[in-house]
Amino acid sequence: MMTLFARRSALALALAMAAGLAASPAFSADAGKKDTVVANVNGADVRLSALADFARQMGPDGAKAPYEMLLEVAINNQLVYEQAKKEKLDADPEVKAALKKIEMQILTQAYMQKKVKPSIGDAAVKARYDQLVKDFVPAEEVRARHILVETEEAARSIIAELTRGVDFAELAKTRSKDQAPGGDLGYFTKGDMVPEFANAAFAMRPGELSKTPVKSQFGYHVIKVEDKRMSSIPPFDKAKPMVAQEIASGIQNKLVGDLREKAKIKRFTPDGAPMGEAPRN
Repeated sequence: MMTLFARRSALALALAMAAGLAASPAFSADAGKKDTVVANVNGADVRLSALADFARQMGPDGAKAPYEMLLEVAINNQLVYEQAKKEKLDADPEVKAALKKIEMQILTQAYMQKKVKPSIGDAAVKARYDQLVKDFVPAEEVRARHILVETEEAARSIIAELTRGVDFAELAKTRSKDQAPGGDLGYFTKGDMVPEFANAAFAMRPGELSKTPVKSQFGYHVIKVEDKRMSSIPPFDKAKPMVAQEIASGIQNKLVGDLREKAKIKRFTPDGAPMGEAPRN
């Protein structure tokens, strides 16, 4: 459950990337809807959407680019495209292979979007959220920091330093094998961690430092518990993107699974030799 609500929505990320274009007068909402013809090159129309595409490719600076500059870039691109067609570069084997890859990506994305979109409307997402709320069982969560080292001796040395008042986050930065900033693991449930670590952390009180190193398959941990709480579900407005993503992932997995069931698949090693039968799912 909590893993679901920890994921960031891919849709939210896409919207964030596109938001910069709205700041440019050239790409106002009305202009985008009209997709007006902004140039004609040797009889071929260049539309406003082409300028928006170039602006996106430029990244954050695209929203600041002058309309006139983007217009000239689009015109130049059209001229080069026409010349490439005249020289029949679209028949070149390498170009054809590259175009095939792009076609595959676009068609795959379009197919998935067509199948997923009807199922992630507001009503469907709200219904799924309501079901998650109904089924949700609160569980104790711990927020802890840790410092992970190779040997018990190193862990005991760190415990001694922390007992003398050395800052935990600073020691985690310089001594821990784990890259979590300041050793902070955030909130987690008991099942999220390996048993040795989880049993030790959940037995401690907020503010408590482990008195002895905790050994796991990863090494030796020095643990500090920061807080304890009961897990909860975020409100619908915050959970909506993650719930939509969960629904979409389920649909996509089923679609691909169904296609695999019906497909005849042969597998080969990197040198082209046939491979043995592999699981279909």
